[in-house]
Amino acid sequence: MESTPSGMNDGFQFSNASSGQSSTSINTISTIQVECSSDDRYECVSQVHSPRQIRERSTSSFSLIRKPLPPTASPPIPPPQASAEAPLLSSSSRSKHQIISTRGSNWNWELGALVLSFSALATLVAILVYVDDRPLDQWNSTLSLNTLVSGLGAVSRTSLGFVISSCLGQVKWNWFKKRPDNLIAFDRFDDASRGPWGSLWLIIWLRASHWVTIGAIVTIILMGFEPFLQAVISFSGRKNASFDSSRTQLGRCETIDIGLYNSHGSSATMGIPLPPTNITITVEPYRFLPDLGIISSFNDGFYGSNSSKHTTSFACPTANCTWPIFTSLAVCSACNDLTSRLQRYEEYGTNLGTLSRNVERMTGNFTTYSLRGFNLTNLDSRILSSTESDVLFSLYAYLIATRFTDPRSTLSFQHLDTMITAVAVLKAEAGYGTGDLMWNETSVSATECALYFCVNAYESIVEKGFLSERILASWAERGLGSYHDVKGREEFEAYDRWNNNSLYSELGDFRRTDLELFIPQESTKDYNLPRNVTRRFRLTQNTVGSTVRFVNQQLLTPEMTWPPGDDSAVISPVAKALYQSESLSATFEKVAWSVSNWMREVSNATNPGVGQEWVTHIHVEWPYLILPLLTSILGLLFSMWSILETRRLHLDPWKTDMIATLTLSVDAETRAQLRHADRNGYLEKAVKNMTVAFEDSGCGLELRTKQS
Repeated sequence: MESTPSGMNDGFQFSNASSGQSSTSINTISTIQVECSSDDRYECVSQVHSPRQIRERSTSSFSLIRKPLPPTASPPIPPPQASAEAPLLSSSSRSKHQIISTRGSNWNWELGALVLSFSALATLVAILVYVDDRPLDQWNSTLSLNTLVSGLGAVSRTSLGFVISSCLGQVKWNWFKKRPDNLIAFDRFDDASRGPWGSLWLIIWLRASHWVTIGAIVTIILMGFEPFLQAVISFSGRKNASFDSSRTQLGRCETIDIGLYNSHGSSATMGIPLPPTNITITVEPYRFLPDLGIISSFNDGFYGSNSSKHTTSFACPTANCTWPIFTSLAVCSACNDLTSRLQRYEEYGTNLGTLSRNVERMTGNFTTYSLRGFNLTNLDSRILSSTESDVLFSLYAYLIATRFTDPRSTLSFQHLDTMITAVAVLKAEAGYGTGDLMWNETSVSATECALYFCVNAYESIVEKGFLSERILASWAERGLGSYHDVKGREEFEAYDRWNNNSLYSELGDFRRTDLELFIPQESTKDYNLPRNVTRRFRLTQNTVGSTVRFVNQQLLTPEMTWPPGDDSAVISPVAKALYQSESLSATFEKVAWSVSNWMREVSNATNPGVGQEWVTHIHVEWPYLILPLLTSILGLLFSMWSILETRRLHLDPWKTDMIATLTLSVDAETRAQLRHADRNGYLEKAVKNMTVAFEDSGCGLELRTKQS
């Protein structure tokens, strides 16, 4: 039987040498030997032997004999072969393989996919840089940010995965072209090109010791590509400046004029000699009427049941506001512990206590605690009475206090020339008042506190509708020549020295200029105050005179005790507040805070602030971007190396083309051995023991068995 395949210049005939019968069936062949000459007119002889014919009989042999054509005749065109067993022969053993894979016959699709992958990733990074730390409401795209990130990540991942798959598929051809290796390697590489599971086994098989494993690693890491990108975006809320902050206001005080303090208007005057000079100055009797607001603020400071400080009024429409550091007129407080200056002595006598009744004689040992002639004395006994009425009229003093109007009369505020008042307090420890201690076993503390006009620097903030303020610094610098006689009399200087620059004039007064306070220039740098901060402040004579007179004549008295005993003239509610106070320093600080806030409220000056709104911000967690970036870089390196290696080996980019695999796979001899192993059940063992190489046998590239 003769057959002439399309495109061949030679005719071939399969014949049986012994019987003369033709046959086209070669299903039982075990070994095929082909000899080809390089001449145009050549003869190929194929000897086909079955396994049994080799060992037992040689009576039958098959020969493939070239039948030359006439020189002038054209090659005959074979008729169409309907049989599935018709031979599939190419036009030339050295013709180029025609790639029909959807991945193309070159690297254009892969290079385009790399560009697409990195473009998507670069776009993603650019978007992340743009949105980082921006308010969420500024993202006006139809797509949500998470959707866009997920979409770009998917494009980048799938494009890169496509390239890695093609390159891993190509590596199997490159691998056998460079070296003979076990046939199982072909399966490992082909399996790795199909997904993470095969890539994992390739890594294990190569023991991660070859650059090819980079592609397998990238294939596996790509599974975490998008989850990491999703974790890049987070949202957090914080306060942003409101666009409308015009209504954000907070009170402050630069100048204050309250109360009434003036002359009686009568012709009555008083001359005051000013020793050691011979100067006598004439003063007028002055009357005062304190502002009801300042009375209330002092009382609230001393008697208020709430231990926390009251805040001043403010306007904050957004419930969250901030203000730059600002300065304001205020009242400050200071307290010093003078317990170490106390003197203690004992004396036997009658009615020597701080509280005594002429109708009741108390004789015995008395212990006295003295501070520069200011004494707290009690009989050495234990208090037995415990009811409120018993305590109120008790002859045992728990506390004694006195006020000073002259700074020079104090022990620790002698140079305080803006002082409103100073209070010295001797106070027994709590155990004496409860009857747990004898008087001579009781310890006594001595404290001196002062209230004075000052200037405060504030740091203010409103959070969730609650104002929180902190005093950064305080100054009590009195302006030179301020609170002076308006007539400019020379003898006023002598009077001021005689009165120790006190703001309190008990015997009379005269018209004065405003009291001016200022902040030293160097302090603006020391405390980082704004350049435009107010540094000079004024209090009118009405304010100073009425406030100082009220505090020292109505609120406080020269001597205050608790309990008051039976002498109604020395009863002072302030004394009770001082005794019940757990911290005198905190009590006076509360008074100063209360008065200062009221001064800011009655003033017309305001401090504009910045309203803040709670805004959700986009935050980029940049560390989560490391994995996608590293994966893309490794994928690029692996892909470019695979492409360059393919060109260096002069191989076509067959990649994962199955037609190429069918065309360029094992030679007939190797295929026959594999089929025989499969029929006999030891295919796996045969594959593991079979070494092949990708060689050109003269009829085209194919995987051929190498003898070990």
